Amino acid sequence: MTKDRSFSHLVVVGSSAGGIEALSQLVSALPEKFPAPIVIAQHLDPDSESHLKEILSRKSVLPVRTVTDHEPLEAGVVFVVPANHHVNISDSEIELAEDGAGRPMPSVDRLMESAAGVYGESLIAVVLTGTGTDGAQGARAVRRAGGTVVVQDPESAEFRGMPASIAPNTVDIVARLERIGAVLQDLLSGMEVSERVNPEEERRSLQWFLEELREARGMDFTSYKTPTIMRRLKRRMVATETGDIGEYAEYVREHPEEYRRLVNAFLIKVTEFFRDPELFTYLKEEVLPELLADAGERGAQLRIWSAGCATGEEAYSLAILISEILGQEAGVSSARIFATDVDEEAVEFARQGCYPASALKGLSEERIERYFSWEGGQYRIRTHIRSMIVFGEHDLARRSPFPRMDLVMSRNVLIYFTAELQRRALQLFAYSLRDGGYLVLGKAEAVSPLGEFFAPQQRQQKVYQRQGERFLMPPLSPTLPKQRQGSGGVWPGARDASEMRRELRQSRLADEGLLNGIPVGLVIVDRRYDIRAINAAARGMFSIRGVAVGEDFLHLLQDVPYTQVREAIDAAFRDGEHTRTGEFAIEDVATGEPRYLRISCHPRREEGEEAGSQTVAVVIHDVTEAVRERYALEARLDETRKDFERLKRETEAEVLRHETHNKRLIAANRQLDEANRELTALNEDLSVVNEESLLSTEESQAATEESQAATEEVETLNEELQATNEELETLNEELQATVEELNTTNDDLQARSAELQDLARARSQERQESERSLRLLEATLRSMSDAVLAVGPEGETLFCNEAFVETFGEVRDDESAAELLGNRALLAEDGERLAHEKAPRVRASRGESFQMPFVVDDEDGARRLFEVRGQSIEDGETNGGVIVICEIFGKAG
Repeated sequence: MTKDRSFSHLVVVGSSAGGIEALSQLVSALPEKFPAPIVIAQHLDPDSESHLKEILSRKSVLPVRTVTDHEPLEAGVVFVVPANHHVNISDSEIELAEDGAGRPMPSVDRLMESAAGVYGESLIAVVLTGTGTDGAQGARAVRRAGGTVVVQDPESAEFRGMPASIAPNTVDIVARLERIGAVLQDLLSGMEVSERVNPEEERRSLQWFLEELREARGMDFTSYKTPTIMRRLKRRMVATETGDIGEYAEYVREHPEEYRRLVNAFLIKVTEFFRDPELFTYLKEEVLPELLADAGERGAQLRIWSAGCATGEEAYSLAILISEILGQEAGVSSARIFATDVDEEAVEFARQGCYPASALKGLSEERIERYFSWEGGQYRIRTHIRSMIVFGEHDLARRSPFPRMDLVMSRNVLIYFTAELQRRALQLFAYSLRDGGYLVLGKAEAVSPLGEFFAPQQRQQKVYQRQGERFLMPPLSPTLPKQRQGSGGVWPGARDASEMRRELRQSRLADEGLLNGIPVGLVIVDRRYDIRAINAAARGMFSIRGVAVGEDFLHLLQDVPYTQVREAIDAAFRDGEHTRTGEFAIEDVATGEPRYLRISCHPRREEGEEAGSQTVAVVIHDVTEAVRERYALEARLDETRKDFERLKRETEAEVLRHETHNKRLIAANRQLDEANRELTALNEDLSVVNEESLLSTEESQAATEESQAATEEVETLNEELQATNEELETLNEELQATVEELNTTNDDLQARSAELQDLARARSQERQESERSLRLLEATLRSMSDAVLAVGPEGETLFCNEAFVETFGEVRDDESAAELLGNRALLAEDGERLAHEKAPRVRASRGESFQMPFVVDDEDGARRLFEVRGQSIEDGETNGGVIVICEIFGKAG
């Protein structure tokens, strides 16, 4: 870079449709002494004369020039690229270039790519309103070079195509148009960081902040170069409108989602399809065919986890490989890919499956045609590829792993983790992979310190195969950071956070014994949804591991209707009344079967509170058995209904058949009647003939034979009619049996319906009894009159009730208080002071079970006799004890 130029940074701006108004508003917000050149590429009609220079000149206090070939760059000048040219940025000038590729002119991508290659981290790229995807490829190049990408908020843009096409992990700052001018000024003033060591105070503040980030999120950036990390940190300070590191730290504490944006600003996470082609060739030829064949033999899906998928290119590349191996057989039934990332916006972008043409430049024309379709100026992944992938937000530091995986790909994720978080991530992968499954890491990553679980298969490509014993699921989050000590670099609010953690721990220990004895899940949350107390049943139901106290309860929930639970808690706080959710299903981690829960929220008013409840007791009821019984009954009822409908249809068909047969019989009867009438007429005619046949014997004999034949025909018809009547009677009997069976089925259906109603009433009564028991427990605790004190194994006070304070005074935890109760000395019945080893607090801290009397001198000199009973607190091991003290009246001397 030329050393004698008057500026160190460059601003490039791209826009399309609606850009003239947006550009006018942007340049009007820039001050007279703007410290960098601004180069604007606005898509314009090359056949029409452009008046953009004149328009911007009227809006800006800065000089505006139309670029000519080899135009020198100058700070505080706005350069407008002409409509019929593209441009390249060199070290200190702008070069015009012809381009017959048919893309929009001037090309925003080309402007940004050439500037990124020269200015690197000193480049600021701005994308404003416009249609299409021009600028998406250029923004990726800026991001890869370490520059800053500022995008107009798509929701405020007149045309959202260009700003919305840029992947979230490429963008540093999203801002409304009216604020972008101020953002540019803040970036340029804040990015002028000296390459020399920063002032000592700022350096200590930065190191303290990075340590806090490492301890809180497991991401270690303390080894980064100070000027580099400071520049990227100040981008986020500009985006959040915070003035210094201390103010930004407060912002992060109040907005936890900022952690993700900050980490994204520190990292250069630009991915692409089939990144590292040699690896994907190895997977296609060696790994995936083996895994697919094995899955086919087991009659199971191929299960793949892409951990750290960014904007989805890696996951889609894997799906394309599977499709190429299986051909038309590929689909959801053969493979399922779980693609996860901590960046929610990147995951949402990946779900859309839409990419600009620049993102596909590494793919062959055949692959593009087969696996993508052109829609709205972008390429969209075809449905049969998209259907194989499930995208989701997932934090390796705080979420549970996915089970029964055949292949896990996590490339260039572990290198940013602390050693502790690297170990936890590898533990997740060891748990997730089945025996013989494969793990793929980035080239700068390794499987140590869990090398015994992963055998190298292809060292150059960092492909490992799972081996060894089954690995138990690791805790859901790393150990909480320890309280920092020392005088240097103490952050404002650090003391408060430390005290809050200590208070939370004391509160947890005080309530743990009681809470863990309750058969239902119970969580106490405050108005920020932070957990104040939680029992073992709740941890088990929601698969919460670790302490969890002080963490956001809603953020720990997995596969739970987040909105429904939050609305119930909010309603309990707002209305001061009990609320409840409907039943919902979650997957049981141990069995994989659905588990049905229902949550009720009970507002709790602390002593002395006047403005409503400050905490809510969230009670979780496991209603799995009831729901399964109900589903079983509903299934039986549905089956019965189906049987009834089937019988009804069969009966209707039988009746229809009988009606048809009856119609045939009626027609036969009509024919018989006609035959009888004909026979009668024939007999009459025959009589006449017989009378006439007396004249001729031969004619008479012939007539007699004809009469006999007719009589035989009548008898035959009568026999057929009788057979038909018998058949009809048989069918009527069958119909009667069917009707009786249908009546029996109806009776059974009514009985089953009554049984279901009885069961529902019984379940309702059980629920009411459970709620009454909970209210009785709360009333009992409030009304206890005996003094109660719980101490830990070191003699420290865990909790005490009001009766204790009223009787013995405030609790003390100093070394001399071990032999006291409150501020009272303890005496034996003979008036001698109790020895240290016999003091109730000392015995309780050792977990002894005991009962003994003691005497206390009252303030007026009178002696009062008490009896104390001690019981240990046990949860697999002794954790101190609880003492209950009652006064014995009339016995003290």
